[in-house]
This record gives sequence, structure tokens and C-alpha cells, in this order.
Amino acid sequence: MTHWPKISAIISDLDGVTYCGDEPIESAIRVFQRWHDIGLPYAFVTNNSTKSAKEFSNKLNVMGIPISPERIITTSAVAANKLNKLLKPKSRVMVIGEPALIQAISDCNFNIADKNVDAVIAGLDRSFTHKKLALAQTALLNGAHFIGTNPDPMLPKNGGFEPGAGSILKAIETASGIAPTIIGKPKPDLVNMALSILGTDQQSTFMVGDQIMTDIAAGHAAGIPTIRVRTGVIEKGPLSISPDFDIETLECIPADAVVTTKKL
Repeated sequence: MTHWPKISAIISDLDGVTYCGDEPIESAIRVFQRWHDIGLPYAFVTNNSTKSAKEFSNKLNVMGIPISPERIITTSAVAANKLNKLLKPKSRVMVIGEPALIQAISDCNFNIADKNVDAVIAGLDRSFTHKKLALAQTALLNGAHFIGTNPDPMLPKNGGFEPGAGSILKAIETASGIAPTIIGKPKPDLVNMALSILGTDQQSTFMVGDQIMTDIAAGHAAGIPTIRVRTGVIEKGPLSISPDFDIETLECIPADAVVTTKKL
């Protein structure tokens, strides 16, 4: 029998753990509802830059997972913080991504442009074109910073998959010869921000995700224990790292491993 240590908090991925595309993962809904009822703190971290924290919060609450936007950390927010450290206010930034990413960068007092830019930031962009690729290539060859939201090559979608931001980053890297600075998982930035928000013990706060090379790697990089759940992307091995626990669904986590903060 597997021995589970005490779990005082959860940091979880979204797509592949709580839902696949627009389809809720019912076992996860039940578990997060129970964790909410007993007072287990949790936060979500996502490489998906196509929605704001408020939009993700609305989606989860409709599905039945209670969560506030403040406990959802997106790569859009972390990317904006990164640019604040690299550039002066009003700098020109090319954004390859969906409206949520563009808005996050604009809200941080940067000018959105596609020529003579100081940085190129790229995430998932479902309207990515050859023209955008060419503009990014020109900017990078002229010395612009290159930031990528995440390296995910694919995303679960309605029983199948779609290309992820990593596919776009690879195209830009191939065209320019310049690799991006990644700020999403497997880097620890998202997880570290979640730890700061939760304020829980690092050794008993668990990272939960479906992808070993992004979610589990991010947990390792942040120095917290990890749980891989097999409800999303199943990677082909062999893989260079392993989760501390590997389960089929979140319901496999024993109830007595979870530290409760509310009297039942």
C-alpha cells in the first residue's frame, strides 16, 4: 500500500486535471468540492494565456469548483511581470497571442506594436499566420527580447488534441535562430507565485498535473512534492523525471492524507 504524507494545500494545473477542453472531469469536480468543504487551500496555475484569471474562475465555478480569480495564476500575468523587469514603461511590444495576453501586456503600460519593438512575447494564438512569423523573425533578428508563455506542444481538446503555444514558439525559433525565455511551466515561476499567495508549508503543498515534463517538472523546480494524474495528456516514455505519486484520478488520493481546517 502506498504511504501518503499529509497534504496541507494543492497547486493544480487546469486543462487535463479539472477539464479537457470544455468537458469537465467529473471525478476532479467532486474532489475539489470536497476539498473546498473541508477547508483545504488550493490554487491553480495554467500555461494557457488565452483567458484571464477571471474568465478561468468563471469557467471553474460554473463547473462546480469554487475559486476566486486571485487564486488562479496565468502565464499572462507572469509574462507582464517579466516585461516590467526588462523594459521601461511605454516600450513597444509585439504580442502573438489571444486577447487576454494582449490585454495583460497593455494593462502594464506597454504599447502593443508589430514593428520596431523591444520585445516579442508569444503564447497560444489560434490566428497565427506567416505574416506574424515574419514580423517576429525581423524583430528578433534586430535584437528584441523573446519571451514564451509556455512550451506545451499540444493541448487536450474535446477528446483529442490541438497544437499548443510550444508549436508556435518552435516556428519562431526556427525562423530566427533565437530561443525564447520560457516563463510558464516547466519553469517554477507560476508555482512560486501560487505558493506566495497560499502561504502554506512548501513541504506539504503538492503540485498536481497531467503532464510530467511541464506540470511535474515545475513542481520539482519549485521544490514541492508532485502528483501526476492520468486524466489528460499521456506522454510517451521514457521520461527523465518522475512524479512522487502517479494516480488515475484525483479520487485516488486518500481522504485521511488531507489536512482539514474546518470542523465537519
